[in-house]
Amino acid sequence: MAKFDIRTAEGLREACREAERRLNSSPELVKKIEEIAGFLQEVQKATADERESEAFQRRIWEENPLYNLVHTRVPPSASLTDPEFRRWFRERTSGPYSDATQERVGWLDECMREVTKRVWPDNGRGSPRRTTRAFAAIFPHDFTTHFSPGWKGRLYVILSGKKDGGRDALVNRWLLDHLEEAVGPVDQGDWSAVARRMMLPDVLFEMLSEDSPRPEGSDGSSALGLSPIIEHFESIRKAGSLIFERGMVESLHLGLWAHERRHFGVLTGLSGTGKTQLAIEYAKALTSQAGESKDRVCTIAVQPGWHDPTPLLGYVNPLGENRYVATEFLRFLIRATENRSQPHVCVLDEMNLSHPEQYLAPIFSAMELDNGTIELHAGTRDAYGIPPSIPYPSNLVLIGTVNMDETTMGISDKVLDRAFTLEFWDVAVDQWPGWAGCTLHDRDKETVRTILGGLMDALSPARLHFGWRVIEEVVRFMELRQTEGADLPVNDALDRVLYAKVLPKLRGDDAPRVRRALDDCKAALQERNLRTSTAKVEELIGDLEQIGSFRFWR
Repeated sequence: MAKFDIRTAEGLREACREAERRLNSSPELVKKIEEIAGFLQEVQKATADERESEAFQRRIWEENPLYNLVHTRVPPSASLTDPEFRRWFRERTSGPYSDATQERVGWLDECMREVTKRVWPDNGRGSPRRTTRAFAAIFPHDFTTHFSPGWKGRLYVILSGKKDGGRDALVNRWLLDHLEEAVGPVDQGDWSAVARRMMLPDVLFEMLSEDSPRPEGSDGSSALGLSPIIEHFESIRKAGSLIFERGMVESLHLGLWAHERRHFGVLTGLSGTGKTQLAIEYAKALTSQAGESKDRVCTIAVQPGWHDPTPLLGYVNPLGENRYVATEFLRFLIRATENRSQPHVCVLDEMNLSHPEQYLAPIFSAMELDNGTIELHAGTRDAYGIPPSIPYPSNLVLIGTVNMDETTMGISDKVLDRAFTLEFWDVAVDQWPGWAGCTLHDRDKETVRTILGGLMDALSPARLHFGWRVIEEVVRFMELRQTEGADLPVNDALDRVLYAKVLPKLRGDDAPRVRRALDDCKAALQERNLRTSTAKVEELIGDLEQIGSFRFWR
């Protein structure tokens, strides 16, 4: 985008022409336009009865092609089975009461917030992007496909000159109006044209990410362009060590740098899916390091019991005169303030072993202010060897990894409001990169792959499944049995390692999908005649029927 100054009318017109050329010349984008156009036409032609049906509402909430929302929170399935909700939703979205832009945007914003609260009454903020996507299907002339908060906020910030993005309805309306001023109105009855206009901001932002790696208005902080990041992960993929979907890498990069000062990401989901490795490899790529470096990359293992900022920022020793107890993170932070032309990345591993809003409170406060500072002590630098305060470095990147289990804390809105969040739940056994180098005999390899795939298919609908780490340890166990010449037969070895590595993670309360998961798990184990593991799952099913819950350890 360097050759276009999109903040000027002529620059934006030229950029839009290039974006439209890409939309019209790319077979993939043309196909996407046709898919969206057909979908929009289908939605708009639906009768009132059809709009109230479960099939229609499931289509706009869960099978909506306007934006890929694989990594989001709980889908609204429970609400969609409720006829009262479907009737209310159809009536509530029957249309704004005014065509006046300000009133219409206000109505949409209020309606979206109300819908989100009704769909996810017990899930905090719910999934605003799902709500926005559903509303875009119903009101396509008011929205773009540029839903991700970081992405639309970033483009809005650049074009408007404001410091931050705003509400979804407001920002989408502003983007559409701005594009109309640049390239003219779109034929509202031509669904291909409507789809093309909705997608235009996405293409503009992709063009921006190609050549404009530095957040506008920052104090000298800079990110590498997206291309070197992708090249780094491609080299990892070719080496066969790790595989991360390109879209996930791009989302992480763009989400981290969407704000001029606040570069904070949270990677959450299933244990053993590579969250920490993604964070570390991204840090290496961003800082152009051949390996992890203590100068511009650091990894902090968060510990239970961090109830205040001292484990990160240090403290004045009350027993030692003129002594400040510094930490690795504080020294890293000071290096970042002294070298603001280069990004510095800190990975907070398992950040929710304690409450992040407690130990990161000064960081969160400082990152919100243009000239935010982090207060350290009330003395002088000469007295303690550490400055009393340091300016918040906008070249600082924080990436936290989060597992959700009984040992961890929930993530508060104070944290989520500041973070770009990616979820890791999708694990495909066949995509594990270790299969290429697996030394098992072909027949044994296929046996292991088949049973792991069957268990994954059985357990994943109830989120009881396992990650790459478990797959690797199962395969390594079977390989060691082979190389050590153990007397244990293949089936018995497989039975024992699955009992040890997969079944201990099984726990939960009674629900239809949980019952199906256990039944399907039992069937997959029985098919391979894995008797010990099958017996254990039968025991868990019995507990579920008798007491309404189950767990491997009891």
